[in-house]
Amino acid sequence: MNNKTYEPDCYHYPNYGNSQLCSKIELRFSCKDLPNLDTLSKSDPKIFIFLEQKSVNNEGKSVSSWSRVGATERIDNDLNPTFLKSFIIDYYFEMIQRLRFIIFDMDDNSDSFKDNDFIGYYETTIGDLVGSSRNNVYTGDILTTTPPDMNISNKKTRKSSKKSKLIVNVEEIQDSNTYITMNVRGTNLDKKDLFGKSDPYFVISKSQENGTVLKIFESSVIKNTLNPLWKDIRIKESTLNNGDDERMILWEVYDWDRNSSPDFIGSFETSTKLIKQGNSFNIINKKKLEKYKKKGKQYNNSGVISFENVQVCKDFSFMDFPMLGTEISVTFAIDFTGSNGEVTDPRSLHYRSPNCDLNNFMTLNEYQKAISAIGYVLEPYDSTKYMEVYGYGAKFFNRPNVEFDCALTGNQDTPAVLGVNGILYAYSNALESVEIWGPTNFAPIIKKITERARIGLPPKYQNAPLQRYHILTIITDGEISDMECTKRAIIDACDAPLSIIIIGVGNGNFDSMVELDGDDDRLHINNKYAERDIVQFVPLSNYISNPSLLACETLAEIPKQVTEFARLYKYKPYLA
Repeated sequence: MNNKTYEPDCYHYPNYGNSQLCSKIELRFSCKDLPNLDTLSKSDPKIFIFLEQKSVNNEGKSVSSWSRVGATERIDNDLNPTFLKSFIIDYYFEMIQRLRFIIFDMDDNSDSFKDNDFIGYYETTIGDLVGSSRNNVYTGDILTTTPPDMNISNKKTRKSSKKSKLIVNVEEIQDSNTYITMNVRGTNLDKKDLFGKSDPYFVISKSQENGTVLKIFESSVIKNTLNPLWKDIRIKESTLNNGDDERMILWEVYDWDRNSSPDFIGSFETSTKLIKQGNSFNIINKKKLEKYKKKGKQYNNSGVISFENVQVCKDFSFMDFPMLGTEISVTFAIDFTGSNGEVTDPRSLHYRSPNCDLNNFMTLNEYQKAISAIGYVLEPYDSTKYMEVYGYGAKFFNRPNVEFDCALTGNQDTPAVLGVNGILYAYSNALESVEIWGPTNFAPIIKKITERARIGLPPKYQNAPLQRYHILTIITDGEISDMECTKRAIIDACDAPLSIIIIGVGNGNFDSMVELDGDDDRLHINNKYAERDIVQFVPLSNYISNPSLLACETLAEIPKQVTEFARLYKYKPYLA
């Protein structure tokens, strides 16, 4: 069993105000009296968090859409779950920030709503969470009706014998990139198992201003020992104490049982300050202490917990990487397959209007719009300003064979051009001689850029400097022809410094792109799973009239993917 600690999902408003002038609010969740939707066991709840996005349609009317911005972990067989994974969001007093919490009974490994059973939802604003909470706790009644404007079936929904509640713990946090890593050693723990020793694990909870405690971490179970050693425990310092080294932390030690509730071994309280000093603490079981007192027997403890190799480490932010020398290397790959239409046909996605003005976004074709919106955001992060550009799925430069990784410069050895204008020029130049063809194969270009990303990459897990992180932007008009090979190429690329953006142009079928994105279901093939999510898919049609919004939506996951790569494989900024 693994340590049960989770990185919080975070949402930051990219185009609103100054983030330094807002508060950061951390939300933690529990539920009470959920209905049981499973026949032979209890429900396996998980909460999905949605944020309302307001926009104005062509008629000038305000319309709402809901964007998924976070989720808790899944908890098995529990109608009164307490979730460990939190959600952090920027809080602006002057903004109406409406959240919707949707609770599902998870029957499948996929997060797809159609594969799981809807339990209910609750909707409120952050202002209400802040203003109506009592002692940092907000409670709301879970609704079983279908959430408006969302395609969710509530056919299996049933009411609990008691009113189901969503409980939200609300706390303003002092954001910090520091983590505490340590080894936790137990010595001479009480024996709890009849035919063995104990199967110990520990739970950490932090004290609240209202006197209650909030569970924030659960360790792995170590089987059949009274002297366990939990190695490399890693917890964000703000999660432990919200910036207060003196804040008391409750540690509880349990004996895990497969078929019954865990047995309580004992507990102790300490602070982050004392943990950093590497102290040891007696585990006390108050019931056992009272029992011994009544019998006149001496009770020392139910074991000892010691903290070893305690270190305070900085977790680098995304901005640390470009500011400390890590370059962002940008590559574009453009679809020239036959489904786009002949480039001279006004109906073609590649058609260039006689009125085309590269300085006027609305006069560009869809490929030019995608290149401009993304390229101009990424260009400043590449110190050289040279970006590579390829075409795929056609015959290029009067050559006889269909190519899937053709440098649009005409020279495979020098695929880079200067800036976004260079990309647009190379693209326009290729249109003069290209013979559109097919099929739509992604795997060759993904493999090529993955190989390039590995050149000069130091070995993993050595806290080595990261010189370069690669972003591959694939622009396409429809279905992939080599889906299995593409999935395999993406899974194999996860431990390379690479993110893949897929922009869908036109009105084709993009179901396969959604699968590659991996937001709802971790990408896998033949039981081999992607170690991290490196793909972001965005349909251009949703943002065609707003290039800044297109860029925000397309690039929103890049900072998280960069820092996740560095954290998973132990890399640091190049000059750190």
